[in-house]
Amino acid sequence: MALGKIKDKNDLEAFLTGEILPSLADLELPYLLFCQEAAEARDQDELLDLNEEISAWKLTREIREAGHSQGLQMLRMIDQLYPDEWAVSFARELRERSLPCQQITATAILRDLQGVPPSASMTAWVYQAVSNFCSASIKLLRLGEVACQKIIGKCICEEKLQTILSRATRVSRDQAGWFNPMLDLASARHELAFSRLFIS
Repeated sequence: MALGKIKDKNDLEAFLTGEILPSLADLELPYLLFCQEAAEARDQDELLDLNEEISAWKLTREIREAGHSQGLQMLRMIDQLYPDEWAVSFARELRERSLPCQQITATAILRDLQGVPPSASMTAWVYQAVSNFCSASIKLLRLGEVACQKIIGKCICEEKLQTILSRATRVSRDQAGWFNPMLDLASARHELAFSRLFIS
């Protein structure tokens, strides 16, 4: 928004459908699926490798550290609510190696322990991503709650959602990825901005 790319609700909807949803389908959702499959198989080495790849895809420090902070908090919550020997062992391995835990990794562990199917995990991830942008836009664009809910509804309507999930499940690990310089530049500028709406 500070770059002048999003000025109203129409710009926001176009941004979400043209930039965010494709990035979810090609990067975040495939990695969420890979991680949940590794968690289900109790394959610690695979999950560690995936976690490292996720961190590497976060090209700016602020995004990497935010993902790590959220992942660490989620691991602590898992330990309190869903005690599991394998999850505890994974968290201990991260600590011993001084490795971060990305939010996608921790979410995959949580959903596996909860018995949530991967399709439902991915659906929830899409909703969370879209709603986070819309929540911020209430203040930044002064959009009302109804306008935001309409945008969320359009972004996660059944047709769009099924297209995104279908696309994500077809992405192989060596093809997973998304590069958008505008988002990375905005993130880098946000870290040094004079005023910020959120501070992770």
